[in-house]
This record gives sequence, structure tokens and C-alpha cells, in this order.
Amino acid sequence: MLLYITERSGHHSAALAIKKAILYMSPESQVACVNAFRYVFPFAEVVINNLYLAVIKRVPKIWEKMYDNPKFVRRTSKIKDFIHSLGTKRLKKLIDDFNPDVVLCTQAFPCGLVAEYKRTYSSNVSLFGVLTDFAPHAFWIHDEVDTYIVPADETKQMLVEKGVNETKIKTFGIPIDSKFAESKDKKELFANYGLDLNVPVVMVMGGGRGLGPIKHLLAELDEDEKKLQLIVVCGLNKRLFNWINKRRFKQRVLTFLFTDQIDSLMSMASLIITKPGGITTAECLAKKLPMIIMSPIPGQEARNTQILKSNHVALQIDSPCGVHFALRSILSEIVDQKSSAKYFDNIERLSKPRSSSQIAQLALNP
Repeated sequence: MLLYITERSGHHSAALAIKKAILYMSPESQVACVNAFRYVFPFAEVVINNLYLAVIKRVPKIWEKMYDNPKFVRRTSKIKDFIHSLGTKRLKKLIDDFNPDVVLCTQAFPCGLVAEYKRTYSSNVSLFGVLTDFAPHAFWIHDEVDTYIVPADETKQMLVEKGVNETKIKTFGIPIDSKFAESKDKKELFANYGLDLNVPVVMVMGGGRGLGPIKHLLAELDEDEKKLQLIVVCGLNKRLFNWINKRRFKQRVLTFLFTDQIDSLMSMASLIITKPGGITTAECLAKKLPMIIMSPIPGQEARNTQILKSNHVALQIDSPCGVHFALRSILSEIVDQKSSAKYFDNIERLSKPRSSSQIAQLALNP
């Protein structure tokens, strides 16, 4: 059983990637993939999601202060316990009916629910906590979790410092679709999308919801003295998609809404300018794609940024006008053989394109 929260999210993508890998290895397996928050609190899901989006858009500093804050964790512990208790009673029917051998959670909320279920009903079902960001927060920590799957050695060390036994932790990476590990015929791709092989391709993403100052960024890139080709993925942001398609640009611009072609688009890109969501980051690393990070959400994305920068696989810009220097820096490193080798060695060290297969193998043999 795979539990996540929020449709069209990184947590959901991770769950689907693991499901695909399990069924590839063991077609006879029964796999349930469930939005746990919608299942236990169907009426609250939309309200909570909208509240979260409003906070990160309008008052992000509030989220920054709340995220993995020990005082906040202590003060809300009774509320958390009550929610887990209530949710566990509703989750019990689902788990009892399906009777899984293994439950894998790609978000901390369902992980806490299943941990509570194991405590309350003395269940011995194997529980995997599958982290989709580089920095773990306190709500992941439960004695009942049998195995933690983490993106990097730094993540493992953070969990150990939070009291998790290191024997429980596997550094397999963030689960992504296996297609990101496949090589693509660039010449064929460029021809299919009508792009020039000899002109750098800059990919721009704002996460699944197309957030960030993408309009201003495109204005800067359009005025760059270097000839570029731009691929912009707007996610669920139809307003941004329509705005781009109504404008005339000097540079060649391809625009997409939420798409399943990300692996092909990344295969054509020379670099990407993106928010550092865990899944996007893992996909970029799998594709050996240099990153320029813009507008990270306080909390999980800010911590992802710190780890990516400390591993020298990404640059960060504070505003769209800073893109020109970052663009030159990365493109020059790619051209310079010595710098390029070091840069891509760093990416290779952090990249785990086969993560879903490793997780699936472990889930089939817990």
C-alpha cells in the first residue's frame, strides 16, 4: 500500500513511481495507491491545501517559522496526537480490508497515521517512510517506522541526529519514474520539437503550480544578449500559460501546461531554472541537468537549496535580474572541460536515477 497526500504533487509522483517499479518487477502483486488525507479527512483536504498555498504565497515567513520548529512541534503535539487518533480510526478499515504486507508513505502525515495504527492495534505491518525532500522534519520521526528511504547521506545524518537508528535508514534517493534513467536521442528530440541543436536550451519551471516570478524571468531571458531557446512548463498555472502565448518574444519559446513529457524536455535542456521541489530536483540530477534555483519556498525547499548548493550542483538567484550572471557561469563551466568534469562529478555523486527500483526491490523483500 502506497500512501501520499495531494493530487498532482511530488508526493503523488513518488508513490506512482514506486508503484510502477513494483508492478514491473512483480506483475502479480496487488498495489493500492491512496490519497490518505482525502481518505480520512475528505472535507478538510481542499481547505488545508488552499490555506497552505495562501501562506506560502502571501506570508511565507510564517511557514518558515513553523517549519520543523521544535517549539511549534512541542506546542502542537497534543493536536497532532488527536488528529492521528481520529485519522487512524478511519484508516483502519482501509488497511484491514487491503491487508498489506508493506505500507510506504511518501509524506509525513500518512506515515504518522500508520505509526499510530501500529501502536494502537499492535500491527506488525512493515512501514516505510519515503522522504521526498533532502531535509527531514520532526513529524517523520516514529519508532514504528521500520525503514526510512532518504535522498542523501546528509539526510541520513540529520535523521540520526533526531534519534533514528542508522540501521533503519537506506540512502536510495527520491523515487522518480524510471524513464528519467533512460537516455534519449537528442537529434530526434530537437527535430520533433522544432529546436536548433546548436542553440542553448533554458528550461523554466515553477513547480506543479507554476509559482514564482516567471513573467519577470522570461522578460530578462528575452533580453539576454545570447541567443537562447526557452522551454517553459507552467504546471497548473493556466493564467501564466495564456499570458506567455499571447506575448511576442525575441527568443524561441515553447510553453507547456502540466505534462508527462518532462523527461524529454529535460533531455534537450542545457540547464534549468526552477523551484527546488524534491521530485524536480531528483529528476534534474538524474538527467545530469545543471540548476539555477529561484524562489524556494521557506522550509523544505529552502533546505533543499542549502544541500544542493553545498554539494555544488546548483546556483541560486535572488531575483530575475540575476539570471544573466548565473547563466553565463553555468554555460562557461559546461564548455570548459576541466570545470565541466568536476561539475558533473558532483551531480553524479548526488544523482540516484534508479531509486524507485531499489525501493521496489526492498518493498518486495522487506
